[in-house]
Amino acid sequence: MATKDQQITQLMEMGFGNNRVVRALQATAFKGVEPAMEWLLAHTEDKSLDEPFTEEEALEMKSNLEAPLEPAKKPLTEEEKAEKLAKLEELRKVKKLEREEKEKQEAKEKELKRITSGKEMSDIRASIQEQEIKKMAELRRREKEDDKAAKARVLAQIEADKAARRAEREAAKGNVPAAAPAPSAAPAPAPAKRDYTEAKLQIRQSNGQPLVHSFGVKESLSAVRLYVEMNRTDGGTGSVKFMTNFPKKVFGDEEYDNSLENLGLVPSAVLMMTK
Repeated sequence: MATKDQQITQLMEMGFGNNRVVRALQATAFKGVEPAMEWLLAHTEDKSLDEPFTEEEALEMKSNLEAPLEPAKKPLTEEEKAEKLAKLEELRKVKKLEREEKEKQEAKEKELKRITSGKEMSDIRASIQEQEIKKMAELRRREKEDDKAAKARVLAQIEADKAARRAEREAAKGNVPAAAPAPSAAPAPAPAKRDYTEAKLQIRQSNGQPLVHSFGVKESLSAVRLYVEMNRTDGGTGSVKFMTNFPKKVFGDEEYDNSLENLGLVPSAVLMMTK
């Protein structure tokens, strides 16, 4: 039977690395080249077999190398060695193809997951934006109705005053005591000032697309700027500034620390992005 050193030499001559060979012989208790080769065939994809030995492995190998050999099987012939090597190469190719196919499948699944996730996020953003636009439209409708009612009250008061003055003039011309003017309608109380807690802002980006979001009235204009920088879709980067068209106003640096309420952006406003 070949010695342990001879077994190591024979396996290395077949193309195996030293560390891999020694680990194979160690795993098969140095029972011969053939068992070690079969073990190597079953562990072709294990790259850790080529790593340096640990201290624990070194001690175990020393003990095994010093132990006497058991009777071994007949050594492999050159033809048998060639056959084993051919099987080893075939197994390596099969494992490689399996690994590549698995990697392709994992890549496909990852891409599909990315696309699905991106679509879901896009749908969520579109839904949120639609809801914000509806809320702002409803708020504007209510404001218009309040303004219309207030104007109607003012016009009614003006007409009542005109009628009273006409009656006074007619009485003076006829030299008769003027009839007591009809009491004018008591001025309608001014609508109570609403205590707004939110500011609905529509921010026009450089590409014309709007960003619609609600902020607390006590939040600063810099909080709006941070939101826009994190959620803008016009492809721009860096810090942004704001302005309004009606009335025309460009906000200075010192105003970004002021609240939306103090800046007159409550209950709603449209901001334009500037460089």
